[in-house]
Amino acid sequence: MKPGHEAVVLVAACAVLYLTGLGDIPFYTRGEPREGLVVREMLRTGSWLVPARPEGEPARKPPLYYWLAATSLATLPDPPERALRLPSAIAAAAAVVGTWATARAIFGAPAALPAGLVLATTFEWTRAATSARVDMTLAASLTAVLAAAMLALERGGRLWLVVAAAGATLGTLAKGPVALVLPALAVVALAVFQRNAAPLRLLPALGVAGIVGGLWYATAFAREGSAFLDVAVRENWLRFTDAERGATGHGHGILYLFPLGLVGLLPWTPLLPLVATPLRPERRPAALFAAAWVVTGVVFFSAAAAKRSVYLLPLAPAVALLLGAGTTSGGDRRVARLGAAAYAPAALALAAVAGAVALGLDAGSLAGPWLRSDSARDVDVLTAAARAARPAILLVAVGTVIAATVVAHAAARGEWRRLVLVVAATFVVWTATFDAIFHPALARAGSLRSFFSTVSARVDAAPLYAFYPPDPGLRFYAPATLRRWPARGAPDDGHLLLWEDEWRRLRDESGRALPVLAVSEGRQGRRGHLALVAAPRGRLVPAAESGGRAEPPGLRTGSRPP
Repeated sequence: MKPGHEAVVLVAACAVLYLTGLGDIPFYTRGEPREGLVVREMLRTGSWLVPARPEGEPARKPPLYYWLAATSLATLPDPPERALRLPSAIAAAAAVVGTWATARAIFGAPAALPAGLVLATTFEWTRAATSARVDMTLAASLTAVLAAAMLALERGGRLWLVVAAAGATLGTLAKGPVALVLPALAVVALAVFQRNAAPLRLLPALGVAGIVGGLWYATAFAREGSAFLDVAVRENWLRFTDAERGATGHGHGILYLFPLGLVGLLPWTPLLPLVATPLRPERRPAALFAAAWVVTGVVFFSAAAAKRSVYLLPLAPAVALLLGAGTTSGGDRRVARLGAAAYAPAALALAAVAGAVALGLDAGSLAGPWLRSDSARDVDVLTAAARAARPAILLVAVGTVIAATVVAHAAARGEWRRLVLVVAATFVVWTATFDAIFHPALARAGSLRSFFSTVSARVDAAPLYAFYPPDPGLRFYAPATLRRWPARGAPDDGHLLLWEDEWRRLRDESGRALPVLAVSEGRQGRRGHLALVAAPRGRLVPAAESGGRAEPPGLRTGSRPP
């Protein structure tokens, strides 16, 4: 296939993977609306230099994602979810094309398309590419550093050092000093392993990136002072050394990331033995650097106090490059064939389950006894979505069965390129199906977007209150006139937003439960549904202190104590 045709295939695959459902899936987790609030605050205040949260606290991450997302939101304001996710999608696609070009330049044309498709369809990469978070801007920036470093080691030339410096600068502005630490660790590890100082010539490029990126940090500190310094220390030092003290969350043991990393690399985990073949027998510097990038990155993030699976995202391009090269290199492939043998049965099982559910199998009844209530609800939502889209699901299931036979044949014969192409195509189809049919339904069941359409129509000009700080999703979708609930109660007639657990605990001064005017379809973990209630004139008191009646039986419109 000609280079231009391969590039078109990759861009088309990325478009289907990363753009399907981008604006149809409402925010239903805390992370995306939290970043969206920072972006909207930038546009509202015009303060772009140091992004801040609505209450004025500096944002927890540097500005690169926020700059890109604010530009996107100002250009394409509706729907806001699509605008806020678009920078991640574009960055992910650019990194995929860059990985393809790097593989073609270093490992040859046969390795290029497999390397690009592997990265494009890696589970964790796909998830980050469709998320309004800062992680993909860091991963894409570091992909430029990785590619430039590999090309500099193979071909020499100052141009690649300039590209590495630019990528590291963008990474520093995306998520901080980690964009300098990861490449530096890989460079030093390779120099030690080879007993050769040549790789160290990459370090000055990182130094330049540190100086350029540091200008923003110095400016932000001069403007925000100790507030910015506190955020920077918590996010960049305490997150690594003491997650509890830094209140960053995600504290886990040293082995936590290993299984998550293997899951995040799906569907390519069974083919990981292929990554070793480019490392022998010639031990090319570029391949060794990619391996050092992965090993040092895993060690670094495993040593950190706070751990999330997405932290391993910058390592995915190196794995894709090695795996792409592994599909063309010689060597013993017996272990890889054992792993590849799992593809066909897994694909057949997926097709069978999806087809059965679309035809009427009650998955909720079968899985319900082993699931928590929230998970059982999600299964019911997915089941209903599959039945509503029965023809499409059955068509995809039949196509998966056909793909499984091709994959089984390719695995048995060790035809790695064909296997990668078919597995990638199957992944693209299923991911697009999920994002077009299942994911919107699942998101609506946990989102507040539709609820606030009802609230806005009902509240009109009356005051709307909530306890502060509100949940990011609540604040993102709530009207801009949302107010903080005063300790002494509302001075006039208005409305109050309460989570179900709050509604159960609180009463008006007379000991009565607050009348419920509307209830959200979506719910949040232990907090339950969100309710719009008529705000009392006086203060709210705990139910135990009210001396009132028994707790209402449940949250529903018009709820009153029995």
